[in-house]
Amino acid sequence: MSATNQMPKADALIIGLGAAGGIAAYVLANTGLKVVGLEAGPRLDVSDFVPKMDEVAGGIYSWTGGWKFNHEIPTWRPDASSPTQAPPIPAIPMANMVGGTSIHYGTQSWRFRADDFTIRSDTINTYGEESLPPGSTTADWPITYDDLEPYYDQVEYAIGVSGQGGVNPFESARAREFPLPPMRDMGYSSMMGEAMSSLGYHPFPQPAAIISQDYDGRPACTYCGFCSSYGCWNDSKSSTLVSTIRKAEETGNLEIRPNARVLRINSNDQGQVTGVTYLDADGNEVEQEAGLVILSTYVYENVRLLLLSASDYYPNGLVNSNGQVGKHYMSHAYVARNGLFPGTRLNLWSGTTGQAVAMDDLNGDNFDHTGLGFIRGAVIFAGNGNLPIAQSRVLPQGVPGWGSEYKRWIHENAGSVGSIFAQVEPQPYEDYFLDLDPDVKDPVGLPVIRVTYSLGENEVKAGTYIDEKMDEMLRAAGATETWPGFPAGVPVPINSHAYGGTRMGTDDTAAVVDQYGIAFESRNFVILGGSTFPGSSGYNPTETIEAHAWYAADYIAQNFNDLAI
Repeated sequence: MSATNQMPKADALIIGLGAAGGIAAYVLANTGLKVVGLEAGPRLDVSDFVPKMDEVAGGIYSWTGGWKFNHEIPTWRPDASSPTQAPPIPAIPMANMVGGTSIHYGTQSWRFRADDFTIRSDTINTYGEESLPPGSTTADWPITYDDLEPYYDQVEYAIGVSGQGGVNPFESARAREFPLPPMRDMGYSSMMGEAMSSLGYHPFPQPAAIISQDYDGRPACTYCGFCSSYGCWNDSKSSTLVSTIRKAEETGNLEIRPNARVLRINSNDQGQVTGVTYLDADGNEVEQEAGLVILSTYVYENVRLLLLSASDYYPNGLVNSNGQVGKHYMSHAYVARNGLFPGTRLNLWSGTTGQAVAMDDLNGDNFDHTGLGFIRGAVIFAGNGNLPIAQSRVLPQGVPGWGSEYKRWIHENAGSVGSIFAQVEPQPYEDYFLDLDPDVKDPVGLPVIRVTYSLGENEVKAGTYIDEKMDEMLRAAGATETWPGFPAGVPVPINSHAYGGTRMGTDDTAAVVDQYGIAFESRNFVILGGSTFPGSSGYNPTETIEAHAWYAADYIAQNFNDLAI
């Protein structure tokens, strides 16, 4: 490693150019601020993604080699008294590249509903304080849906989201329609939608961050099937790479430095953040100063960098004098059920994961929880995007995973298995948190994050309830038998849908940042992403991460001279 190189001071420095950083860069660059964006991974484009249209070696879960995330996967233990061990569900990685996980995500693009921001108060008002799960640290957000609605709108139009407003009776008010119509219907989603309707539910087309028509200079989706966990060969998936980041660069105010791995965030003897030290692609140590620094990697790396950036002023980690960094961690619980429809060719590999029918009837507090023993619920959806090799492993109990009987069953049934999926909203608990693993280190010699997490009784009961309802839906659609995919009650501790660790709030003794992501202890330091969420939702987090990033960056731009040093 060479001596440290000093770069000229920037107005703003962004660590991580994914969903959050890609939005913040766009907003700040358009105000005339000079922005440097550091990304730990490379910059890829369609020429890199076309050869990856290969189910064996092409998806993000198969990417190996020098990728940073492969060498720093968090460790896990179910509770603080247990040793680290293999998680019950393998880690779901988040890629390091310009555009981040928005490159390979499944494109579900949800606005949180108004009640997702007031979980604690709404639950107490409806069911009493005793209904809150024991040991939970559930909190209301310091902002409301109305605060974010204009920014949800701007995100949807800036990146390109396809959907249909007004068809979900549980959605919160929106100022205008989606910029694009929903993805085209398919046989399986229609079949499952009819089954949901027959049971009294209200299905609707899932909103997707894919352009269903040509939009903003990009071509419409071709429904190739290589979508979730793949980069888009056609620029139709609405990642920040192909939308806001490109436009931010066009201003001339954003400089992107790929393959720049941040080692620590630097601060002065007054506790103010001054910049970062990072390794460039050649292994040189570089110091970058900035008037304002934004940390927008992901939950695990956000927390890890804070804990790694201890100093004399911050002996327990950057902006962690109150001990709140790493607390209130939570991860989506998944429940999936498969159904066999003998003789029906479902053709589920013929399109994108964005093609799905969804329902909100059992999400949040949209149904009466009296006597159920749990609060909140799950969004439920059934869709496309099941590639053949993966589908060949979706076997009911009793069918062997190899041999002649396996081949016979696959020949007769592989194209006739459909799935329905739910995302159960988790609550944060006192006992679950993130810290640095004392034993496991990455190739640079830095500790990886250790996840201490299990599902609470609330989430197990909710998952079991939802699973029973999904069984009813599959059978109403004509399934002759069903079996679990993701069984209820099994946690996914290392997840692409993770939240908490740098909670936002109004109390500087119980939170790390304020409503704009500005750290209480260093007002020129901003943290963005799901790590700031006080609560979650049944929905995917990405659009809310993007909307909050726009909301925060808008405030930062307007008040930059008062915040920056």
